[in-house]
Amino acid sequence: MPPAPAKAQDDGWDFSFHNLLGILNPLQHLPVIGTLYRAITGDEIGMPEKIAGDALYGGLWGAVSGLADAAFEMVTGKDVGDTVLALFTGGDDAKPVAMASAAPAPALPSSGAIDALSQAMAQKGIDPDAARRALYAYRRTVMQPQGVLVAASS
Repeated sequence: MPPAPAKAQDDGWDFSFHNLLGILNPLQHLPVIGTLYRAITGDEIGMPEKIAGDALYGGLWGAVSGLADAAFEMVTGKDVGDTVLALFTGGDDAKPVAMASAAPAPALPSSGAIDALSQAMAQKGIDPDAARRALYAYRRTVMQPQGVLVAASS
């Protein structure tokens, strides 16, 4: 008796007529219009449908933007259109969006660390004027608050 064929791994996406309509509906794939359409109707579109429809209507650049939007959604939990809509509506969705690598802010340098850096540059023979500018730039960079994308909240 031959072995049973291996069962395909279930990716959670069963193709149906509703999925086909999501791919073919141009209102789902037009920039700005698609976001407003989904917000008004409550309709949802899955990532595979969005990428396929974006590629269908936008060609190569549509596919690229669909993939980029899918990656953004995987990182933040919302696609770009929903994020922008939340900024304008000021709803519960308008929460700060941290950068993907939101590391804690580094401790401010002590005067000993700056002195050690200055001495190290002098020992290496770096021009004093260039060393002074480098220390100034270092202080300004370290003293600045870390950049975080923040959505306006009401």
